Parts: sequence; C-alpha cells; structure tokens
Amino acid sequence: MTPTLQIFTRALLTPDLSFETLTDARAATGMDGLPRLMRTTRFAEAEITWGGRQWLLSMPLSPIALTSIERTASQLGRLNTEWLTEYRILRGELRWTDPAGSERRFDLVLQHLPAGKSVAEALHTQPADRLLAALDALQAALRELDFSHNNLRADNLRWVNGRFVPLRYHDGHFGSPGDDAAFEALREQVRQNAGPMQVSDVEAAYTPQRRLTGHRWTSHVFEGLVCVEDESGFGFVDTNNNPVIPAQYLWAGDFREGRAEVETPSGMGLIDRKGRYVIPPEYEIVDYAPSESVVRVRKGGRWAEFDYLGRRLTEFGTNNE
Repeated sequence: MTPTLQIFTRALLTPDLSFETLTDARAATGMDGLPRLMRTTRFAEAEITWGGRQWLLSMPLSPIALTSIERTASQLGRLNTEWLTEYRILRGELRWTDPAGSERRFDLVLQHLPAGKSVAEALHTQPADRLLAALDALQAALRELDFSHNNLRADNLRWVNGRFVPLRYHDGHFGSPGDDAAFEALREQVRQNAGPMQVSDVEAAYTPQRRLTGHRWTSHVFEGLVCVEDESGFGFVDTNNNPVIPAQYLWAGDFREGRAEVETPSGMGLIDRKGRYVIPPEYEIVDYAPSESVVRVRKGGRWAEFDYLGRRLTEFGTNNE
C-alpha cells in the first residue's frame, strides 16, 4: 500500500513518531509552516536537515517507481566518487496506521544535498567559460563511471565549489551513457544566460529564447507546451507565452506523448493537449508510462491499468504489487 501525500506531510511534521531512522529530521517549511513538497510524476520530495547535513527525502508514488531505482541505488552505494552524492533506499522508513488500524511501513529514498547554488544562481555569478568547462568535466566523469542520469537538466544540477553535481538519480542507470543531448541543451543555456565570456571564449551568434514572464514558476518546453504555475494554479502555455490550457490544477506534469498528469481537488487525472480528460480526475494516483502507453491508476489503495485512450485494461486490485 502506497502512502498518500498527506501521510508523507504528517510524517515530516512528526519525524519522531513516523520515521525509523530520521527521527530528528527537520523539514524545510514554507510561509504556512508546512513542509515544502515538490512533486514529480513518480516521486514526492522534501528538503530536510538531518545529522547536521542537508538531504532530499523522496517518497515513491507508485510501486514501479521504487523497483526501477533499486539496482541503481545498490550500485551507487558501492561507489566512492566526488561526482555523485550519497543516494540510498531507507527500507521501511515511513510508518503509519491505515484506516483499518494496521501499522504500515514504506521505503523512502534519501540523497545528500551538497551545500552550493542552483544553476540559475551560477548563471548570474559565474562566467560562461567556467560553467562550460564544468559541464565538460561532469560529462567526462559520468562517462568514466559509465553512468547515465537520464533526466539531466538545470533543476537537477547544483553548483558546488566550481563544479556541477547532479541530483535526483531516480531515472539513472549504469551502462551505455546517454546524456549527450542533455549536456548540449545545458551548454546552450549557459551560452545564452551566463555572465560575460572570457577572452579565451569564441562568441557565437544565437537567437535568445523568449523568456516566459508573469508566472510564479515555469517548467521547460515539452512537445511545444510549457507547464506554468500562476496564482490560480497550474496550467500550460505555448512557447510565445500564450495560454493554451488555463491555470486551474493543484499540480500538473509535463506533456509526454500527448498526455499530462494533473491533480484537482477531486483527485488525479490525465489530460490531452487540448485539456480534455482522457482519464477523469477521481483517482489517488495516476502514473503514465509513455514508453509503454500504459497508465497505472490507484483508487482505494488498489491499482488498475488503462491504455493511452483511457480504456481500462485490468480490474482494480489485480496488480497491486
């Protein structure tokens, strides 16, 4: 049984009662005093302080999310490198009581968050040539380690003592490094946005990408659309910042193969590029796997599978493991 976001939030507020190891952890909180949660397709995450260090604590949102990282986490635990931070699974770390009164336990993922700056901060404080050299060094190091991050973007990098350190290895694996396209996109971002180049740099002409202003938060361009957060919630705009799907959701994921997960007060659902519901927003979790064209949906603690068109493939409860 997968815990809800409410259970995870409550655990972060009462670590001594809810965690096995992180009993004295303290979560970073917002203005409302509640833990600041970041949600992706497969994980919910919070920054915590524990043992005098900063960490990212992640809760898988579906059974397959944890299974997909177990081998990577095991291999990372055997490495001794400055390029990848500590990343491990805490077995049975989260404790809670279900509605029937039974005690439940769930695995969490812990990653060390090194002291440093975000990429956005580095772009405003470091010259372009230094950042480009750091990207070259990181790419060479990952190739030497035979490690692919597979979700390498600015949000998943940290500027630490003159080098970039990747974060969130949830999609990573060892063997056949495949981050070349991501590194090129990062280099272009540096060329367009970093501080003045040094004499040794060769300047190249480019057309700056239009900045999407007027939003509290913006994601990246996926399939011609950008997920944004406004005062009224999450929605989508095109690359010219024109509204496409109104900001109306509690949370929304990026579009992949014409589908995006969204969350409303009534539950999670799946929409198409016009904002029409392929799967209505009435479920606890909606986990879309574009590579398989399968949507895994949880309701009442039980799982079922739907296809790309929103047709149910299995009965709820037949694939809970």
